[in-house]
Amino acid sequence: MLPTMSTGATDMAYLRAKGVQCYGIGVAMDEEDGPKGFGAHSDQERVIESELHRFVRAHWDVVVNLARAK
Repeated sequence: MLPTMSTGATDMAYLRAKGVQCYGIGVAMDEEDGPKGFGAHSDQERVIESELHRFVRAHWDVVVNLARAK
């Protein structure tokens, strides 16, 4: 499974209006969930727990690496 990446409508619209390229990323979802109605913003939105942990870790690693960059 791979994390998803989207350019959907978010609060990043304000940055995009200023010409800043922005992307949102999210946790991987089970490919069987979509047809069952477990999609983004649905009444039954859900993610795989192990993917949530991996997603948080990826964010942590990005922040740590950016903070250490010169």
